[in-house]
Amino acid sequence: MKVRILALLVLLPLTVLPVCGVDLSFSQADQVLESAQDYGVSTDGGLGQGVQNLLEAAVDQLGGLLRHSLGTALKLLAVVLLCGLAQGLEEDKPVGLGAVELAGALAITALTVSDMTTMVGLGRETISKMGDFADLILPAMATLTAATGSVTGAAVRQGVTVIFSDLLITAVDSLLVPLVYAYIALSCAQAALGNGGLGKLAGLVRGTAVFFLTAMLLAFTGYLTASGAIAGSVDAAVVKTARMTISRAVPVVGGILSDAAESALASTSVLRGTVGVAGMLVVLAICLTPFLQLALHYLAYKLAAALAGTVDHSRLGALMDSIGGAFGLLLGMTGSCARMLLLSIVSAVSAVAP
Repeated sequence: MKVRILALLVLLPLTVLPVCGVDLSFSQADQVLESAQDYGVSTDGGLGQGVQNLLEAAVDQLGGLLRHSLGTALKLLAVVLLCGLAQGLEEDKPVGLGAVELAGALAITALTVSDMTTMVGLGRETISKMGDFADLILPAMATLTAATGSVTGAAVRQGVTVIFSDLLITAVDSLLVPLVYAYIALSCAQAALGNGGLGKLAGLVRGTAVFFLTAMLLAFTGYLTASGAIAGSVDAAVVKTARMTISRAVPVVGGILSDAAESALASTSVLRGTVGVAGMLVVLAICLTPFLQLALHYLAYKLAAALAGTVDHSRLGALMDSIGGAFGLLLGMTGSCARMLLLSIVSAVSAVAP
């Protein structure tokens, strides 16, 4: 505690420089704002205007993405109808029913492979982009947060986010994506063979992926909240003591230096808010198109599954429902990374050191 107070006693008088007309610049913050412009994000209108711009961009993309998803749903329904026609023709040959279900499952799997490969690649690319942007914005937010007096809190937020982000990205590549593929393979095998055990195993694989994502988010949120609150209390006490010490211990100009320090901290807080808003908008911009594509594919497969159930193809309907669930898992992975980064940014922006 004494070491921190002495350090602040040395550094806080330097904050009188902005009052004298010297501008304190943060190169990392400038890099974040430049990167935001590359993503088409502007903070001129604030967070509200930025979100409105993103919504307008989403509406512009929605038509084309919706047509593609509906086209996929129609192909799936065509397979179901052909299987229904084949079952009608083979209605007196029970042995043929298994062949029809097998052919239908293989046809749906073939239609799914391309979409699944594309969506997995899209999810990985999106998570990678968020990881690269996190490497840029987290140090900038930590620097600005530390400059406002929350030194310990800044280190905690950046450290926790980096650890959990790296862990989640590694888990997505090495564990979760293979689990998604295993889930799809087991679902296809269950639809083709009608083996209930395979269906239960597929459910177990999906449950494992969901459990891991949920546990990661809960652990991240809980640790960030608890450690951030403790660190914030420590920072507040140190800064308050340092200001009081400067004000009373330095003759004549102690009060001026203390006021100048408070003014500089307020200016840095404004810049931190600007960078934070830009960061949140960039994360949303990175996720916009992948979220729309994954969500629409999820809805298309779920809709096709519901319609397949109306023509008494429960196994094929269950297969399409399972594939829709796989797209939901991919959406959950991408959303988990985005939520982790957004929570860290919001936490840094809202940090206040009195």
